[in-house]
Amino acid sequence: MKKIVFVIILILTGFQLKGQETDYPYPSFSPKGNISQIVGNTLIQVEYERPSARKRQIFGELVPWNKVWRTGAGNCTKIGFDKEVTIGGQKIPAGNYSIFTIPNPNEWVMIINKDTTLYGSYDYNYKNDIARFAVVPTETSRYYETLNFDISLNKNNAKMYVSWANTQINFDIETSTHEKIEKLIREELLTDKNQESDKYAGAASYLAFMEMDYTIALKLAERAKQLDKNNEWVYGIKIGIYEKLKLYDNAIAEINQALEILKKNKENRTEEINKMDSDYIRFNKLRE
Repeated sequence: MKKIVFVIILILTGFQLKGQETDYPYPSFSPKGNISQIVGNTLIQVEYERPSARKRQIFGELVPWNKVWRTGAGNCTKIGFDKEVTIGGQKIPAGNYSIFTIPNPNEWVMIINKDTTLYGSYDYNYKNDIARFAVVPTETSRYYETLNFDISLNKNNAKMYVSWANTQINFDIETSTHEKIEKLIREELLTDKNQESDKYAGAASYLAFMEMDYTIALKLAERAKQLDKNNEWVYGIKIGIYEKLKLYDNAIAEINQALEILKKNKENRTEEINKMDSDYIRFNKLRE
């Protein structure tokens, strides 16, 4: 009898262990979502749980007006930055934070909070806020069945959108990318402390991309060429700047120098040479 009982216990225990190893088969009503986006030289990440409307009235009912909302479902919504950013005119140090909002028909309050351990907003404490600012909600023509976070890029900065049902809010995120590059240019490149050709070329390319101070950009590109006359990147940067400035003779001179380097290269550079030849013909026509 004891043996039978023991076997039954083993069988039941085996079934229990097997059951524990089986993945939970049912999907979450608010599945996890995340965004990971490089903006300038800053990594921005958002982690949140995405509730769906499911024929419910969202704002003013499911999400009450004038009360702190987790801006998601389940655990608090989290946002992280690997470098300092500016949001709502306020400096936010690198780190991980929670996002809360206080919805209102006319104006929402956005909250960046230090506590990322919260479930919902039940234990939210305003003393842990590091930033608060107001945003104006807009009505969207698109209906967002599921809560959605999205990032739109604008060179070194970004705009974060939060959308659900027919309501959307957005706020700007400014990175410190430009400030750091300006410091590098001012303190290391224009003083000639740095002797790396690519550092000068990169700075020149950046200024050209930002459409800022072409004079400095050309000066940096020329210094890059002095440090390494075979740095093909530099020639492309200078040609692009001269084209923007409509200095076609200068652009043609750079093309001729670049072609000399390309033709000496032992690798097959036919594609690049053909591109240079095409630009040469185009600039000759433009200067007529």
